[in-house]
Amino acid sequence: MHGDGGFGEIDRGHEGRLRDRTRHRKRVPGRASVRHMTDIDDVSGLAAKVDLLLAHREIEQKIYRMGYALEGGDFEMVGSLLRHATFGADMIGRKVFTGQAEITAQYARTNITYPGKGRATREMYDNVVVDIDLATGTARSTTMYTVAQQIPGTDAPFALLVAGRYVDEWACIEGEWHFTDRFIEVQFKNNLNSHMHTGSQPYN
Repeated sequence: MHGDGGFGEIDRGHEGRLRDRTRHRKRVPGRASVRHMTDIDDVSGLAAKVDLLLAHREIEQKIYRMGYALEGGDFEMVGSLLRHATFGADMIGRKVFTGQAEITAQYARTNITYPGKGRATREMYDNVVVDIDLATGTARSTTMYTVAQQIPGTDAPFALLVAGRYVDEWACIEGEWHFTDRFIEVQFKNNLNSHMHTGSQPYN
């Protein structure tokens, strides 16, 4: 027997056995199904994260829109944004006012406005925290606010008025996020006589 021929036969036999093992390899039942289910889970998880981000963005935008409405003295818009909500404050009580008409009237009764200048205030919001439960369609947010003012037509300086927190509750109603409660906490304040009608509320 020639050495080269012998090794050739051994090599061919080895390759044949490999082909046989490959040809007769058994499929693992359910392996494709498991991979498919994992892909579905990944897509579902991604969709849930996108829904969460969209909800967070929508809620934040309404918080900021509220600030612009307050600055402008547009209490009709304030009431519209709070049309599904109750409203209160730390020195007034929780859920004292309900719905668009009552809340609009409360703001108009208590807040001073200046012709063409709204409230002549600047609403500054930061540290906005939003917790959302997509399963129940509810959310809760806390916003730190600081309000400053410069009285039009006077030499009064631009000055800080009040600072505190807005604690808001939310619900997704017919596919849109709405305030369901707003509670105001006042933590710091200066003289509010140019901002709120004296005696209309307990803050001045």
